[in-house]
Amino acid sequence: MGRIKFLPVYPAFPETFWSLRKAVRYLPGKKASMPPTGLLTVAAMLPEDQFEVRRVIDLNVEPLTDRQLEETDYVFTSTMVIQELSHNEVIARAHEHGKRVVAGGPFPTSFPERNVDADYIVAGEAELTLASFLEDLLNGTAQKIYTERSAAGRTRVQLNANGKPTLTSTPIPRWDLIDLRKYGSAAIQYSRGCPFNCDFCDITKLFGREPRTKTPEQMGAEFDAIFDWGYRGPLMVVDDNFIGNKNVRQLLPYLTEWQRARGFPFKLFTEASMNLGWDANEDIRKAMVEARFNSVFVGIETDDEESLKRMGKGQNTKMPALEAVRNIQRSGLEVMGGFIIGCDGEKPGTAQRLYNFIQEAGILISMVGLLAPLKGTRLYERLAKEGRLREDFRGDNTHHLAFGFVPEQNEEDLLKGYKELLRKLYDSENYFKRARVLRENLGPQPPSGRLNLEGITAFARLLGNKTFAKGGWEMLKYLGETMIRRPSYFPEVVAQAIKLDHFNTLTTEMLRADAYIPHTETLYEQFLAKAQRMRDKYGENIREASKAISQAARRVIDKAEKRYSQLHRDFREGAERALNNLRERMNGEIERYGASASSG
Repeated sequence: MGRIKFLPVYPAFPETFWSLRKAVRYLPGKKASMPPTGLLTVAAMLPEDQFEVRRVIDLNVEPLTDRQLEETDYVFTSTMVIQELSHNEVIARAHEHGKRVVAGGPFPTSFPERNVDADYIVAGEAELTLASFLEDLLNGTAQKIYTERSAAGRTRVQLNANGKPTLTSTPIPRWDLIDLRKYGSAAIQYSRGCPFNCDFCDITKLFGREPRTKTPEQMGAEFDAIFDWGYRGPLMVVDDNFIGNKNVRQLLPYLTEWQRARGFPFKLFTEASMNLGWDANEDIRKAMVEARFNSVFVGIETDDEESLKRMGKGQNTKMPALEAVRNIQRSGLEVMGGFIIGCDGEKPGTAQRLYNFIQEAGILISMVGLLAPLKGTRLYERLAKEGRLREDFRGDNTHHLAFGFVPEQNEEDLLKGYKELLRKLYDSENYFKRARVLRENLGPQPPSGRLNLEGITAFARLLGNKTFAKGGWEMLKYLGETMIRRPSYFPEVVAQAIKLDHFNTLTTEMLRADAYIPHTETLYEQFLAKAQRMRDKYGENIREASKAISQAARRVIDKAEKRYSQLHRDFREGAERALNNLRERMNGEIERYGASASSG
């Protein structure tokens, strides 16, 4: 019997805040911002003597072909909630070719009921559930779903006291299964879990409150693997909270020596909790900069202390947020911030206060989203008990104009403030104002070197695309100032300007799609007024009036459909409903006037 063939497929992301799709296109040869590290890690867990793993098909990079489906036995996916639509399409295509789909990742783990079309679900952490599935598959006894609970007792990896796998036996991702040159950055994982228990976050549900880490030697081997494949450039440590375990103090000096021995090939960035800014963690910040970390994403969430307490985010109340951000920046780390609109206990005017804070703090990349109740979180359970839930989370809480629950505050006011906040944040003048604040706040960083050929190409494309476009003058002023005041920082500001193009485009397209909804109402009201004028004009000649009104109605529908076709496909959901509603009402008017003509 030959080896079983697995085809790993990574579903596509829609246009989102972190997709950075437009920014990536400035870089020659790049197709996506980040590789599917989780799927590559799972691929490394498949025994090579029993399974043949095909090249990963990342739908963010390339299409899935019929031939690839024909030549495999099983399709294996790893999916986040935001990738649901693409994942469903993968399943449908696989089934058209008679292939079964094995679904893993956060989406099928949290929402098995939305993955009923998958043939098998391997939920939870793969170290716990994958081996059981593979064993049963080989024996012809594979079940529909494997969870951490159902696989308990069958795992062969070391577990901690809470029954979670230690990461000491987690393999190095199969980098040979993708082309790293197609990605804007690489990604590896150091730890899983978070010691904090914010009520809206599902990390502790998925991975526990005791952060588990890899050893420094493991991380060195992972760095070696990426380095040996020829990758150089940005590298994200994709942890839930990089500083959640004190072991990080032993890791950082090790990484510094590894980087130094190879000429510092990687520019590192990660996610961490706000306590990184505490005075007691100054040594961690210093060690991160020495290891060549240059930025960190932190969950600031809100400036409202009462809301922070209610969401269980006490670590954000121990020090004023502005002070914590400044401490991190002065250490030489750029702060990227996460913020939330719609929290219980939130005072009116939150959007404006957040805008003022973000501008003052110089948080250039600010991910502001609507509060989303994730399944299994304390927030979700509380809202369900209070009867305030509307629908399950669909994966994107930024640039998405709908709450999945009934907020305490006036919803219309919240959404209006949110839209205005996004518009202001990614307006060129405001963006570069806080870029200047960041540049002045940022402590010394190791030299980032000159622009390489890739960077020069991106810079040339930036100048070609934006110099004479809206906001071009603001960009040129900022670039010129930086060349004079802080030339070593210039490669970073080029990247900042490129990212603005993505964020600004995303915001503009979202607002255009949102404006389409009232536009259809205006079209309908204008049609009704015009229809009345036509009836008055034709008087008793009902047949001619009906003909003219029907023609006018069809012109309105054509006009609405043309404008709809110009909207970005990833923001059409609300617009599509509005267009269908307009069609129904207009067709109803056509039928009504047609009936009148017949009776006349």
